[in-house]
Amino acid sequence: MRKSVLMVLSVVLLSITAEAEDAKKLFKKYGCEGCHSDYGIVAGPAFYMVKERYMKKFNGDVEALKKYLYQTIRKGSSGKWFKFLDMKMPSHPQIKEDEMKVIVDYIANLKPPEKDSK
Repeated sequence: MRKSVLMVLSVVLLSITAEAEDAKKLFKKYGCEGCHSDYGIVAGPAFYMVKERYMKKFNGDVEALKKYLYQTIRKGSSGKWFKFLDMKMPSHPQIKEDEMKVIVDYIANLKPPEKDSK
């Protein structure tokens, strides 16, 4: 029984790691990393900041968050973050549906940053 549980956990962890790697490849392919990172501000907000802001706005509704992320990535946006910079997020109509799912799922499932143990 214990071996079975450990085996299932290992498969789940490998799957999560593979999905994260796929998302990172897509961020590079579509230039997302030029403005965003998981937790730190680059030119645009961190993915985790986006997730947290809109999870609050949608009262924890993950599906509403995913729809919002999809539309924002697909159509672009402006004026939502760092208004003093007037940064605009371009539309990304070229992202394939299966790739969009990977990107949206990754952002929606980001865990809080690890606390520094010092």
